[in-house]
Amino acid sequence: MFRKSGFMFVLVAVCVVTAAVMTAFLDYVGKTARLRVEAQYTSPDYVRYISQGYAFDTVSTKKNYLITVTDGELPVRIHIFTVDADKDTLDILEIPPESYVIADGFYGTLREAFSTPVYKEILSLVLCLKIDGAASFSAETFGDCVQTLGTGIMSGDAKKSALCFGVYSAGDEAAVKEYRVVLSSALSALCDRGALESFTLLMNFIANRVETDMSLEDIVSAANLAKGVKPKKINIHIAAGGPSVFGDERIWSLDPDGVAELLNEHFRVKGIEYRAESLSIPAVFKGRHLYGDLPTKITEILK
Repeated sequence: MFRKSGFMFVLVAVCVVTAAVMTAFLDYVGKTARLRVEAQYTSPDYVRYISQGYAFDTVSTKKNYLITVTDGELPVRIHIFTVDADKDTLDILEIPPESYVIADGFYGTLREAFSTPVYKEILSLVLCLKIDGAASFSAETFGDCVQTLGTGIMSGDAKKSALCFGVYSAGDEAAVKEYRVVLSSALSALCDRGALESFTLLMNFIANRVETDMSLEDIVSAANLAKGVKPKKINIHIAAGGPSVFGDERIWSLDPDGVAELLNEHFRVKGIEYRAESLSIPAVFKGRHLYGDLPTKITEILK
């Protein structure tokens, strides 16, 4: 009897000690995890800006997406879409594919960069801009989307406007304007339908005819970010620069100062700026921005 009772006492004692040890261990793990999370935690932009003395209403949260239209193999139109979720604005940077850049060992045009596995990273380095997602699709798909959105523009006409490669460096202002009208019409139609309804309407194209590094969840999130954007708050900018000749090739020579100013004003969050020297753009441009006088608001482009 004694042996049995003694054994039970020891067993209970072991259980109590084990429970105490496990409780202490779990408490230690919990505290360690909290400390690690706190160590890795980065204050949201608005917290940092307020601490720096900025007014809350000037703070914005932005997401940047690289959207490329191709002729099937190489880019004919390159854009950065920047959505400001707080101010409900959309700024689009139209970058000529024939733009010559130098970035982390790469020398060449963005059209050539597209063929590399680090196309997105090259553009990110060139602009000193985080790119949150990238998608590319053919001019044919672009045309079909424009028509499906009910813009009144036929698919073939929209496709043709996008396929005019080299119009920037060729100084073909009429072709540059034509594409901007088509793009503005599509964006206006997206706003009229609403981002989520438009996403549903274009789901078949997105699922089957778009190359992207974004998951379906990422795409839905991007559509949700843009749901409050109205046409009067959408602007299309052309990356500052002008035509040049490099060897036997006609290129678009980016203006580092002009591009830096444009990015700082419209594509970066409050308090973050990069000088021209920080951009991976050869400082060879001279002259005025060829398309600097074109309207940027899509409501003006569509007039």
